[in-house]
This record gives sequence, structure tokens and C-alpha cells, in this order.
Amino acid sequence: MEAIVFLLSRIAVLVVLWFFIWMTLRALRADANAASGLRPVRAVAAPALRGRPFQRSQTPQQLLVTAGPLAGSRMNLANQREITIGRADDSAFVLNDDYASSHHARLIPRDGDWYLEDLDSRNGTFLNGQRVEQPEKLQPGMEIRIGRTTLRLQP
Repeated sequence: MEAIVFLLSRIAVLVVLWFFIWMTLRALRADANAASGLRPVRAVAAPALRGRPFQRSQTPQQLLVTAGPLAGSRMNLANQREITIGRADDSAFVLNDDYASSHHARLIPRDGDWYLEDLDSRNGTFLNGQRVEQPEKLQPGMEIRIGRTTLRLQP
């Protein structure tokens, strides 16, 4: 009789333990999916300009760190090829940020313009407060947030 009670108590402890693990994983997944209420960036057609001739928009020439561990750092974009941003030593722009992935995002030059692409980072890449889901065209004045680091594109 004692053996049965002992066996049932061991099984009950295991069930409670697995229930606790399941609840913890469920809470972690809900927190990760919430992503602090930010929404993905969606492409929106720009309104047509009337009465003005078409002018090519100015492309960013410099990347300035405005917040984070490297605040004040700059990188010239002129004559650069693809720029990888992340914590890895082989990144072109190395961030000292615990919330950045090893290879977090990249800047891609294409037809005279720069595009920002998230490299499936855990915490996401944000452009002007919106999560980047696909490559997004960059303009001067835009802000890129990677972890605790904020970058501003300068003309």
C-alpha cells in the first residue's frame, strides 16, 4: 500500500512540474509575440505631387548613432557596399548591444538608394518605430532601432 501511495505522489509531483514548465513557456511565447505592441511596416503609396517636377529624393550619406552604447559614432555610407550590422566581429558596423543579434540587419545599396533589411533577428529591426518585415527604402532623417541602439540617417 505504501508503495502505491509513494508512486502516486511521485507522479503528481511530475505532473505539477510539467504544468509549471508548460505555463512558463506559454508566458514567454506570449511576451515574444507581443513585441511591445509595435506593428510591422507596411508599404504605402506616396501621394502624387502636383505642379512640381519630379526630383530624385536625397540618399543618406552617413549613419549616426544617436542612442545606445556607441552614441556619437558615425559611419560614412559613400563608396560602401552592403553593410552588415550586428554584434559579430565580421559585421561592418559592430554594435556593443546585448539586445542585438550577431548578424542583426543589413543596409543594401541598390540603384543609388539604400535599403534596410532585417536578418531574422530575435528582437527585430525597427524603422521609425515600425518593425521591418521586408527590405525598406531609406531616406535621410529616418531612425533605425536595433536593440537599445538608435541610428539616424544623415544627408
